[in-house]
Amino acid sequence: MKRARLLLALFAVIAQPPVAAQPVHAPQLGSAERTRILDALRPAPDSEIRFIVHELKVIEGRTARYAYAVVAPSKQEYDGGEYLLKFAGHWQVIWSVTGGGTDDCRNAADYYRPALRLLETEGIDADAVALQLREAFLGLAAADADDPDCTAVGDLGPELPDPAPDDLPPPTPHGRPRLVADPKYSAPITEGDLDGDSRPDKISIVHILPGGAGRIIDKGITIANPWDTNLSAQALPDEDTQMALLIETSGTGARYLLHSPYIELSARLKAGAPVVVKRAGSALARAFRKDCPALHRDFLLMATEAGIDIALFWSVDHFEVCWPEEIP
Repeated sequence: MKRARLLLALFAVIAQPPVAAQPVHAPQLGSAERTRILDALRPAPDSEIRFIVHELKVIEGRTARYAYAVVAPSKQEYDGGEYLLKFAGHWQVIWSVTGGGTDDCRNAADYYRPALRLLETEGIDADAVALQLREAFLGLAAADADDPDCTAVGDLGPELPDPAPDDLPPPTPHGRPRLVADPKYSAPITEGDLDGDSRPDKISIVHILPGGAGRIIDKGITIANPWDTNLSAQALPDEDTQMALLIETSGTGARYLLHSPYIELSARLKAGAPVVVKRAGSALARAFRKDCPALHRDFLLMATEAGIDIALFWSVDHFEVCWPEEIP
């Protein structure tokens, strides 16, 4: 069965400062640098089309300056796209994926590969600067392996040479992190005395990148899914996880990575952060203790589609979820 995948992801990427020495910056609104980059994306020099800029970064590589942009015409005069540009006296598009046509997943994956290798040879961390480049490549390659008839939506632009393996820098011995900060929320998003030592524990929201591609999670992080106590649900999924909780206890510094679809669901229902700290002595805590006697400390309140709030709390040596016995 044929399956279609969308190449373009026209939204802001999750990004952190690159780990490489080369600096990266976003050109300021109205700056000459920003104007010149956007002019290079216009269909004609005299075009008056205005762009909606979803992402724009300038990166200093080892041998040249590059820009990464995700833009769309404000009045949808044509399909927007994802672009790599290089500065050599002037800005020029050297790679792009735009909306419109279709291709098979293998060709599309092969088109992404040299873009990633170019950034790597230039000492640029693609995961930090342009996360969706690697995500699109991995997704397309996996789709092709799963279904040779898979098709992808998008027009492929200029061809980049695919460097020989000897041209690539050696892989980092420490691997790439699978956990990245969620840019929509400060870290930590909140604090609460979850473990009862009278000192606040830090609760942060992180994005878990897919497994593979040399990505790792730091040793010492305890991974669990307290929303589903089945053993099969405890292991971290290999696929992309948009939202998870990283909790660091104040006493020992132990870290807990808690994952579940309920986290994203609660964030959507609350139209904000997925959890809210509630105090151990509150009336709400007393109400939860009727069904969950082990809830003695501060806890994290979450929403569910059923209209019943649930509580994430620390119990002796692990996290549990309290599901009240009530009818919404």
